[in-house]
Amino acid sequence: MRTAHAAFSLSLVGETDVVLLVLPAEAYGSDDAIDVRLDGAPLEHRIELAAHGTRQLVFTAGAGRLDVDVRTTIDRVAHAEDDGEDPARYLEDSRYVEASALRAFVSERFGRASGFEQVDAMRRWIARGFTYSPAMSGPDDSAVTTLGKGGGMCRDYAHVMIALARAAGIPARYVGVYAPALRPPDFHAVAEVHLDGAWWVVDATGLAPRGSLMRIATGADALETAWATTSRNPVSLLGVEVEAHDDAIAEDAVDDPAARIRIG
Repeated sequence: MRTAHAAFSLSLVGETDVVLLVLPAEAYGSDDAIDVRLDGAPLEHRIELAAHGTRQLVFTAGAGRLDVDVRTTIDRVAHAEDDGEDPARYLEDSRYVEASALRAFVSERFGRASGFEQVDAMRRWIARGFTYSPAMSGPDDSAVTTLGKGGGMCRDYAHVMIALARAAGIPARYVGVYAPALRPPDFHAVAEVHLDGAWWVVDATGLAPRGSLMRIATGADALETAWATTSRNPVSLLGVEVEAHDDAIAEDAVDDPAARIRIG
């Protein structure tokens, strides 16, 4: 049994369109309890399905304090099988992933390996050379920017991993997840690479056991998988709390970073 809870508050100055990616992907068939309120009054909302089974919580709210509380329970595994989208899409450059700019670098540094061996070499290179620091991460940082800084947050690690894999000709994509055993609790971001006909999760941060990850949103990079997207008026974040638990994962669980694991 796995559970997740996300609660947050926003201050809205005017009518605002809101899209939230905080629900587990469709394939889990999760049991969800969703409460959306504006200044304490229930607010109408709907769920829309996007690529890869991503479920979007969508609504429009006027000025005031917006409070959202999402609680979900999952009792089965849901691997992300190919859903008809060509993995080759994830070889191209995207907003935060400039793979084409790194092809010469990747060929020189990682070109003597291939497949899983090459991907693991890239992961180890990032893990050893980067500093995990929120202070080093900017909202508009791309993979190339992060390489120059030598550090950042999970989104930055994922962007660099994806860029290196794509530059080597390996399809790679970005996944937003709930991560039981992540300390402190928060949303988390990882990369997936497509090898041997399946998607395999890679996390150079090593912050949480990959076997317990719960998929929320999947896309080319953070632009397609942001947990909150708003439009029409400015928004201020007042607070956020995220928790996730997996009955099968001990609090002191250790992940073998070289193991081949799928998000399930």
